[in-house]
Amino acid sequence: MMETILGILAGVVARTIFPYLVKLKKSPKLKWNNKYLVSALAGLIISIIVTISIYSQMNAELSFGVAFVTAYTLQSVTREVQKAFKD
Repeated sequence: MMETILGILAGVVARTIFPYLVKLKKSPKLKWNNKYLVSALAGLIISIIVTISIYSQMNAELSFGVAFVTAYTLQSVTREVQKAFKD
């Protein structure tokens, strides 16, 4: 179970940090914005709930990689929904 939680955490962190790093490369004076933390927290909560509930129904052990990909994908969806409601 710990491997699953670490995979989820790594997936959410990766999906949150990558866009910031891309923007930082384009504009080195870019400051950190706490809106990234809101997105990360929402994605983390959703990823933990969805991943554990789905895979517990399947009685399957999650590897780090599967948990990472699932969390990364759910975090991406969370971010896109956040963008849609922003406008």
